This record gives sequence, C-alpha cells and structure tokens, in this order.
Amino acid sequence: MPAGSMRVLILNYEYPPLGGGAGVATQALARGLASRGVRVEVITAGEREECRSEVLWDGHAAEEGLLTVYRVRSRRAGIHEAGLSGAFSYLRAALPLARARMRAEHYDIVHLFFSLPTGALLPFLRLGDTPVIVSLRGSDVPGYDPCQRTLRRAHRLFRPLTRWIWRRATRVVAVCESLGRLALRTDPALRYSVIPNGVDLSRFHPSVRARSRHPHKVRCIAVARLVERKGLGDLIQAIALLERGRYELEIVGSGPDERRLIDLAELLGVGREVIFAGSVGRAAIAGRYRNADIFTLASWEEAFGNVFAEALASGLPIVGSTSGGIPELVEHGKNGFLVPPREPRALAAAIRMLGDDAELRATIGRWNRAQAEANLSWARVTTRYLSLYSGALRRAPARARFAEMPSSAW
Repeated sequence: MPAGSMRVLILNYEYPPLGGGAGVATQALARGLASRGVRVEVITAGEREECRSEVLWDGHAAEEGLLTVYRVRSRRAGIHEAGLSGAFSYLRAALPLARARMRAEHYDIVHLFFSLPTGALLPFLRLGDTPVIVSLRGSDVPGYDPCQRTLRRAHRLFRPLTRWIWRRATRVVAVCESLGRLALRTDPALRYSVIPNGVDLSRFHPSVRARSRHPHKVRCIAVARLVERKGLGDLIQAIALLERGRYELEIVGSGPDERRLIDLAELLGVGREVIFAGSVGRAAIAGRYRNADIFTLASWEEAFGNVFAEALASGLPIVGSTSGGIPELVEHGKNGFLVPPREPRALAAAIRMLGDDAELRATIGRWNRAQAEANLSWARVTTRYLSLYSGALRRAPARARFAEMPSSAW
C-alpha cells in the first residue's frame, strides 16, 4: 500500500511534553509518517482535553500528510512519571475516544507503544482484521527494572495479559535486541522485530568550536532520571576516585533519588565537582552535550537509551556499561568504553583514559557523529516502520526477509 493512502492510529500515554524517550519516539515517528503522506492520528495524555492537527510534507512524498494529536485528560504523578493513577486515568479516558475514532474512520494500522499500560486497551477495541503493532519500550517487559517492587508485583499480576497482548499483535517490535531477549523469558514463543529509536540530528550535533574551553578541566555529562537503576551513585563514586579539580560531572535530570545522590556527593567530598542541573528542556539539553567532553552513564538496566544516541549525534565519546541495549549502540574501543555495571573503579579508569587523551576524544567524537548520521536518523526509522506496516498488511510471516529489516540496527 502506498504511504499516501495509509491511515495509522497510534496510542501512547506518553507524548511530549509528557513522558521520556518513548514519548519522543512516538512524536518523531508520527511526524515522520505524516511527512511521507500518511494520515496519522495519535491518542495520548494531557493536562486537559484538546485536539490539534498539522499538515506535514518532506518535499519528496507524492502528497502531504496530516498529523492529528488528541489529548485526553490524565492525572499523572509528574511530567516524567505517570504513576498508577496516570496510567489508569489515561486508559479510562482514551478508550471511548479510540472506539469513537475507529467507528468514524477505517485505519490500516493500529500501533500501540507499551504493551502495558497502553496494550490493555486491546481487548476492548473492535479491531476486526486491522493489523496491530505493539512496541516494547522497557518497563512494559517483565524483569526489566528489578529495583521497582511495585512494577515487579504488577508484572506478576498481569503476566497472562501481557502474553495475550503480544500474541494478539500482528507484529511486536522491541527497541533493542536485549529487550526482545528479555521478553522471551515471559513468552518463549514470541516473534519480534527490532527497530531502534532515532535521534534529531539537526538538534543534537557537535559544537562548532573546539571542545574544552577550559583545557585543564574535563567536563563529563550524564542525562538520566535520578533513579537507582541508572547507576548514578556509581558514577559519583567514580568521580570521587579521580584527580580533584581535573574532572567535573554535570547530571541533567530529576527524580526520587536526587536528595540521596546530592548527599552522596557531599559525603565523598565532590559536592563542587558534581553539578545537579535538574530537568532541562530538550533544546537546552542539546547545548549541554555540546559543552561537554565525555558522556558517561553506567546504567544497571537500559533498553535503547535515547541519551546514548543523543551523545553519539553530539559527537561525544561515551563511557557506559555493558548492560541492556547499550552495547548495541556503543562498541567498546570504537565509540568509547564499556565497563561492567556497579563497578565505580572500572568506570573511573575509563573516564580517566579518555580524559587524558584529547586527541582520542576528538577522533571518537568524529566517528560517533558519522555513525549517527548513517544509522540513527528518524527518516531511516520511519522507513523501517513503513516496511513493517507493509509486511503486516500483507500478513507476511514475521521473519520474512522483506517484511521487515533485520534485527541488528547497524
């Protein structure tokens, strides 16, 4: 089916300015599809009910596309955290709207981001033979974040529903291979595709001036929610092991662990070296990357990790961990250095290695930008999803060669 005649309904309880990486991905895909001539409707959460439409065109598609975003009122715990009330209030408000839209329009594809909570809408929608795409994002896969007891209990309770949602879907898409493998623990028969996120290459780009205006200080940056699984405590311990006055760490983000992390930095004597910047807007974050010398984040668990893609596009060398999907983006010794999670000494050694070699940082940075341009554009991601949609419409086997791109992102 030509993209210009396709109609797609996307459901996600996160969409900018609400949510994190999955919301950004939903918006980028929706806009990418519309720019190819697809008529896209998104039902998402907001502080109030509203509906906004815009016409988009990439200059090459046969015709313009239309993106319409419906927001239903949701009681979220915060901008970056829905909480149970936010998730359930979205489901309650989105269901009647989704059913009304499906009565009014014929959609070729229904695409849900997050198997839970969003996928819980599936049993209540009259889908007929409309293909359903379910995108796995991380927290919706059992076992992804063992640090959250509430999430663990919820997954145990809803495991049968999760399996049903995956089996009901025409296609299941994981954002990285490691997440797909984790999903197999819940459903060994699951067949999935892997399509990574992209990154806004025009927003996230290297600085036009030479890095390190202060040549005697190495500026490290970490961008993350301040939660335990991000390993920020290990990172602060690593900074405490390095030469004082030589390294500076800026942590961009907010979350429930902020007070604990500030106290840890003070306890270790690096209260001045570790800067807590709080939540920063997307445009401002791009500038923070450009002012840094090294991106470092040694998460205990990570799916795709949008921030790693942003760091690559910003031309930064990376120090990360070997967990989750990070090694799918960062090759040890080429894009930067990877160390085992929860090992501050190894983390400090990797930061020091890059900190002591400005030429190595510059070489890796140029390579990372080139790789981001070649592999992480949203245009490329949009093409892959259009291929997946076409395969689903043809009812092609999930692993057919031309139904979708191979699992490996690069």
